[in-house]
Amino acid sequence: MPTLKRTQMYFPEDVLSELKRKADEEKTTIASIVRIAVSEILEKEKKRNWIEDPLWDMVGASRSKDKDLSVNHDKYLYGKK
Repeated sequence: MPTLKRTQMYFPEDVLSELKRKADEEKTTIASIVRIAVSEILEKEKKRNWIEDPLWDMVGASRSKDKDLSVNHDKYLYGKK
């Protein structure tokens, strides 16, 4: 097991209550639950291949004479000034 470093975290009361309940239920610690959850999130991010993400297929899929769509999208979508 890697060396662990102490840190401090703040949770809303309702979240802390759920963490305590889960830790009791699983006979583990809140720290262990948080470590596992954070590790899973970081691992998922490492594995994400943004180039193969289907959203990238949309890039360049349309054309417009208006060159300021990202800045003035409310104007074009809703008529807002």
